[in-house]
Amino acid sequence: MKYISGGYYIVSSIKRPEYMDKDLIPDTIYSASECLCDFHPEINILWGGSKRSKKDYAQKLNINESTFNEVEKRVEEMFEAEKFTYPQVFTTVELAKEFFCKFLKHLTNAKVIGIGLPKKLVNEFIEYEETEKKTEKEKYGIEKLFLNKTQIDVKGAKMLGYEVIGFEYGTFHSYLCNGLEKDFKKHFGFTLNENGFIPSLEEAIRFCDYSNDEELGTEPVLWLPWAIFEYK
Repeated sequence: MKYISGGYYIVSSIKRPEYMDKDLIPDTIYSASECLCDFHPEINILWGGSKRSKKDYAQKLNINESTFNEVEKRVEEMFEAEKFTYPQVFTTVELAKEFFCKFLKHLTNAKVIGIGLPKKLVNEFIEYEETEKKTEKEKYGIEKLFLNKTQIDVKGAKMLGYEVIGFEYGTFHSYLCNGLEKDFKKHFGFTLNENGFIPSLEEAIRFCDYSNDEELGTEPVLWLPWAIFEYK
């Protein structure tokens, strides 16, 4: 199976929120959705945050002021070189791993992940996003990656499974944000693998078809089955 890269990310886990079904969802959650998990570095804070919010973010990352300044400088360099795009998207796994090891490896609940869409579904994603008629400047990092159709780097990666997610304004919504695990269980049978993700592409596609029903009232996005990879 070939997957086209949707970028690489540094993501922190969260504890399962109360609204999720504890019998279906694990205690600790990793997701490609910023609705659920924190993604680093948080570019909106680095570029548009107040001094207080930057200080709070540095404390959250458990880094000192000097290191925080280094983070800001490195992000600016990567952005100018078009290797880090808005928001929080590393264009190569090497760059994400390098950044993680230099600044964030002390965060025990953070990991480097990559997301990829099955090649056969890429044109569907591109065509859907093109209905918004964005200029090249208005396109988000993931959209630009997809236009290049670069395959995701799987060397040394662990395939965690699939997540049903929908792209909007540069980031993703997850089926978990909408409590759809209960619907999936009711209509299809639903279990996650040992990594906390959907085990097979066939199941994930079935769940996407259900989620794209407008009568459900989920976010008005195109729900697709994205493969999630972890990099050590």
